[in-house]
Amino acid sequence: MSNLPHYPQHPGYSPYPHPEGLAHPFALALPGSRLGARVLDVIIWYVVYMSLGWWLADEIDAGNDTARTGLLVWLLTSYLICFALPIWQFGSTLGKRICGVRIVDRETGGNPGFWDATTRELVWGVSIVIPVLGWTNSLRCTWDQPLRQCWHDKLADSVAVER
Repeated sequence: MSNLPHYPQHPGYSPYPHPEGLAHPFALALPGSRLGARVLDVIIWYVVYMSLGWWLADEIDAGNDTARTGLLVWLLTSYLICFALPIWQFGSTLGKRICGVRIVDRETGGNPGFWDATTRELVWGVSIVIPVLGWTNSLRCTWDQPLRQCWHDKLADSVAVER
């Protein structure tokens, strides 16, 4: 038993206010959890991508011109399989599950739709190849208020919350 006083709760009200603009009372994911989840996701994607990418790269070196197209198609397909599809279906990728992060639609609190999840992940993917933009986008969740959204979250109208 705790020596702290217990105050009665009103039914249907949380003892902690949820951030303004969020439709459902979820706890926002911490930036460290988001970073850990993204690092794990990139490692997992790299393993998946390289499973076929290595062979395609060898084919390109051997002079197979269609292997270049195949490599680009595999790059986009593996990226969607590892990032956008799990967020659309489950609200999180494997790395996000391990780190306790879930992506929700800001208005409904459910999983983002297919196009929102795809937009979110493609914006992040494009931002990391542009100098400074990738870091700025990824660090934005440390100062954005009240929902700690990065640009890819804002464009997809999504929020990273604790699982």
